[in-house]
Amino acid sequence: MKKFLIVLLMTLSATAMAHGRGGYWARGHGGAWHWMVPTIIGGAIVYEVARQQPVIVQQPVVVQSPQPVVVQPQAPSCSPWTETQNPDGTITRTRTCTQ
Repeated sequence: MKKFLIVLLMTLSATAMAHGRGGYWARGHGGAWHWMVPTIIGGAIVYEVARQQPVIVQQPVVVQSPQPVVVQPQAPSCSPWTETQNPDGTITRTRTCTQ
């Protein structure tokens, strides 16, 4: 579309002066005004061609991995000690623990 517009404007600017030898401008009418249309169109074309296209810089995407989960082993849950005296006089201590 942009190239079509440029070609169209160039064609219009060329036809603005294509009156030949006996045309209106050849008889001295218009003075310096006969350069205005081609100058404006040519300036628009030069501006459009020379204009820099915007550069879009995307920010980098930072992907962070989740922190590792450290599972601490729990201390075993134990019942209180129970002491039992045996008939032979010895004492036995016992308790139960769960993980």
